[in-house]
Amino acid sequence: MGCEDRRSEEENVAKNMNNNEEKEEENGVTTDKFMFVFMDTSNQSEVNYILQKVAKRLIFGKGNETADFQTDEKRKKIKKFKESAWKCVYFLSAEILALYVTYDEPWFSNTRNFWVGPGNQVWPDQKIKLKLKAVYMYAAGFYSYSIFALMFWETRRSDFGVSMGHHVATVILIVLSYIFRFARVGSVVLAIHDASDVFLEIGKMSKYSGAETMASFAFILFVLSWIILRLIYFPFWILWSTSYEVLLTLDKEKHQKEGPIYYYVFNSLLYCLLVLHIYWWVLIFRMLVKQIQGRGKLSEDVRSDSESEDEHED
Repeated sequence: MGCEDRRSEEENVAKNMNNNEEKEEENGVTTDKFMFVFMDTSNQSEVNYILQKVAKRLIFGKGNETADFQTDEKRKKIKKFKESAWKCVYFLSAEILALYVTYDEPWFSNTRNFWVGPGNQVWPDQKIKLKLKAVYMYAAGFYSYSIFALMFWETRRSDFGVSMGHHVATVILIVLSYIFRFARVGSVVLAIHDASDVFLEIGKMSKYSGAETMASFAFILFVLSWIILRLIYFPFWILWSTSYEVLLTLDKEKHQKEGPIYYYVFNSLLYCLLVLHIYWWVLIFRMLVKQIQGRGKLSEDVRSDSESEDEHED
């Protein structure tokens, strides 16, 4: 019996050591991913050069890449194209990553699994897989960068305050949803937001390069995705689950102290996003009306440039 007890104790120690090594490896990989997202901005000058070459090629045509583009109008087009191209690369890659991570998960199609399952997992004791952490690190890096880009580098538009509010709310949501163990909800929110942004940036790049048909088609897809994902699915599925379904699913007596704080803080930020969706929908609707009046030709962005370009150079 003594030998068996000793052998059992040694096996338990070895098992605990393996578990600790796995956790350390997982945390190390996550940290590396996080650092990669932020440190990769050191290549910004190279990316900027490539995007500028692409912009000049598409806007001014083949053979005119070396033409002078220092007039205000041409310079604005080049800058705006680069902004949209950079965002399109992120939103497309982020959408692919989010769908890859969430598509086969039970909570992708059943919001109840945001809070319970699979098996006996119940919030907040739900495992956050490494690939789900990668989605969060990728999004956190982009939106943190976007705050500074909006302040110092991007074209300043009339909805600057609204855009800044959106970026700040998004970063806070990403951080708090990870801390509060709401990563399942957060990953789906990121997925439905990135999808419409892909069509938006494609439409803007097409408009800047003079491809009117492609711009109009992308804008129609953008409008449809905005209505379906942000004005229907987001409030009637996501917010319904975070506001009502969670109260029916979880044991409120078990979370009397921290539960109400998490509930109201998290939902307040999500409803702020919904308000921004509605605000931007008003702008989108104006553009849609102008497109119909222009017989399919997409109008310019209804958000006017509010400051001189010289104040926000790359």
